[in-house]
Amino acid sequence: MLSSGTQASVSARNLTKQFGQRLSVDNLNLNIYPGELYALLGDNGAGKTTTISMLTTLLPPSSGEFFICGFNGLTQAEKIKGCFGVVSQDLAVYNELTPYENLKFLSDLYGLPKKLGEERIEKLLRRAGLVDRLNDRTENLSGGMMRRLAIACAMINEPKVLFMDEPTVGLDPAARRLIWATLKELKSAGVTILLTTHYLEEAELLADRIGIIRSGRLTIEGTVPELAQRIRGMRGISIRLVQECSVDSAPIAAAIDLLKSKFDLEVRLDNLRNTIYLTQLADDDVEHYHKEVFAWLYQENIPFLRFATGEPNLEEVFLAVSRDEVAK
Repeated sequence: MLSSGTQASVSARNLTKQFGQRLSVDNLNLNIYPGELYALLGDNGAGKTTTISMLTTLLPPSSGEFFICGFNGLTQAEKIKGCFGVVSQDLAVYNELTPYENLKFLSDLYGLPKKLGEERIEKLLRRAGLVDRLNDRTENLSGGMMRRLAIACAMINEPKVLFMDEPTVGLDPAARRLIWATLKELKSAGVTILLTTHYLEEAELLADRIGIIRSGRLTIEGTVPELAQRIRGMRGISIRLVQECSVDSAPIAAAIDLLKSKFDLEVRLDNLRNTIYLTQLADDDVEHYHKEVFAWLYQENIPFLRFATGEPNLEEVFLAVSRDEVAK
């Protein structure tokens, strides 16, 4: 983690956006440092897209201020526009043009010298894996290729900051992994990235730090280990049952009640994976807890395929934060 003395590439101070009586973003304070990938998580309507719209000058804030690469977003808007690129949910590419023509149009728009522009276009097409498709009409590309082209377009002026709003939504797993590889490469090159996503595994895999926003407020932020530690030292166990034994059956429910009488547990049932997730909320002896749960499986004659232990993953942290917010 960078020291507090390092100037943030993206900084928001009490950033607020109100639409009529609805408060979409509520006094957001945020600092993202050079070369950092920060993932902003939240449910639909939490304020993620509105936050990015303000930081990219598409929406004026109701109050507060923000800075991009040291420039004030309210009083120096023209200066900050050259500092960042944007990849939105709605792809900003021209379908009737080829990938090369899309990049050439933007290169000319930014006034890049011809030789420099051609060098960047070639570099970006290679990074996006589109060299073999550079002369195809963009409308004939796959969704993943279009998304990689959109990232290339956002990087034509080599911005120091990249805003990415749900960049992998709707893509198949293979296409998502190619986007992930691109983001890792950009981060390694020193680009600061603000990523919004609904995919928890995406944030857990890519992000240096994660913030969870609910009802316009940043409720918690940190690395995955830091978030896990702040949620009362949760320790998790996942138990995948055999196919013939359903997690939501009456015998399993009765057995879980018996286990909960011994420990302070959060229990989640995943019907799709036929898996029981147990989260220890108290700071009891870990070794004793694991042994007791393992013994419980045999005492209750519960057939299982897998028994895994570990610190809580991001999904468990997110659910815990959501539960706590609802309880307030």
